[in-house]
Amino acid sequence: SKVRGALIYPLIVLLVMVAVVLFMIVKVLPQVEEIYSGLDGASLPFITVALLAVSHFVINFWWLILILLGLGTFFGSRWARTLGGRSAIDGAKMHMWPIGNLYMKMYMARFARTGTTLVASGVPLLQVLDITADAVDNVHVASSLKRSAEQVKGGKALSDSLEGDPNFLELVPNMLRIGEQSGSMEVMMAKVADYYEKEVDNEIKAISTIIEPVMMIVMGIIAIIIVAAIMLPIYGLVNQSGFTGPS
Repeated sequence: SKVRGALIYPLIVLLVMVAVVLFMIVKVLPQVEEIYSGLDGASLPFITVALLAVSHFVINFWWLILILLGLGTFFGSRWARTLGGRSAIDGAKMHMWPIGNLYMKMYMARFARTGTTLVASGVPLLQVLDITADAVDNVHVASSLKRSAEQVKGGKALSDSLEGDPNFLELVPNMLRIGEQSGSMEVMMAKVADYYEKEVDNEIKAISTIIEPVMMIVMGIIAIIIVAAIMLPIYGLVNQSGFTGPS
């Protein structure tokens, strides 16, 4: 819920940015083209021509864009529910900047917090691994837990089965080993959960801090491009008319 809350602001900014860009492209740029169409020998700057091509496509084929968006959403959602789609999406969550560290720590916190409750309740370790595999909500982490369960069945310690696993952060097997050696597994898992829950909060704050200036830079670049596409032709008209300003 904290992750979703952190993404609300950039999502709103993105929607507003798209709305403004569409308005400028569909309503303002065609007016600039009409002004130039009545002038002999007048040529539009490249940036204006490029955006006008986009404008014509949006105006003439808006229905096609809506159809493609609808089909993309429909088939994309179906693909995301397949094993291959979930694997690709979950893998991207774990490695994509800047959310990779956030999701990795969130999965570790889910595993440790769920495991703490189950171990403290006296649930057998193999059943703990099976339940936590579903609780983490990531197919790669779940696969590692199921693989470690098979190794635990063969007599291997849980910490040893998770050590070196790319889907688990190094602290987790180290803390589990301490818990196994001291006979206080639930205590160590609770400490891991507390640690990573705090780390998740810190990551969310860091990402929120990064997103705001990045969004401002992107908005600034888009604004410069649109203003240039509109103003350059106007300056061209002024120069062609020989206007030099007040004496």
